[in-house]
Amino acid sequence: MLNALGVTVIFLIVIFMEVPGLIKKKKTKEVVAFFILVAIGYTLNLLVAFDVKITATNKLIEMLMKPIEKIWGK
Repeated sequence: MLNALGVTVIFLIVIFMEVPGLIKKKKTKEVVAFFILVAIGYTLNLLVAFDVKITATNKLIEMLMKPIEKIWGK
């Protein structure tokens, strides 16, 4: 449980450091992409914190990134 709290605190610190600057610069696409990637990272880190076996995360990441790649192009 302490691991999950540590992961949460670290992610909140990163969010509070990065998001205000992006909002001030009115970079909405970057904010959306940031939150998508943070959500993925947070979820994976929580699973690791709770000792859940994670297999083939690269395939999951590829599946999630394909729609983003189509939006922004190569």
